Amino acid sequence: MSTVNVLRYSGLALGLLFGLKNDLSLKSAASKKEEQRAYEAKMKLVEEAKAEYAKSKEPVKSEAESGRGKEVNLEDPNVDFAAVILQAVDSMKS
Repeated sequence: MSTVNVLRYSGLALGLLFGLKNDLSLKSAASKKEEQRAYEAKMKLVEEAKAEYAKSKEPVKSEAESGRGKEVNLEDPNVDFAAVILQAVDSMKS
């Protein structure tokens, strides 16, 4: 009967140790997965920030460059004569 009790408690102890080891490995894997998810979220934010920065640093086209076929009112006191002359020269080249 003593042998049966030794085997029973040995099996119980091995089961508890196996369960503890399994629990620790599952917690470790979940922790690593959460760290990876957090890292990917940060990298996504970095990529979005880079895209926004690149978008903000793009050269802005002036109104003279963007409106090439537009009529120019020379009577307007705010007209940019340099842009009008450059537009005329560019239109002759093309």
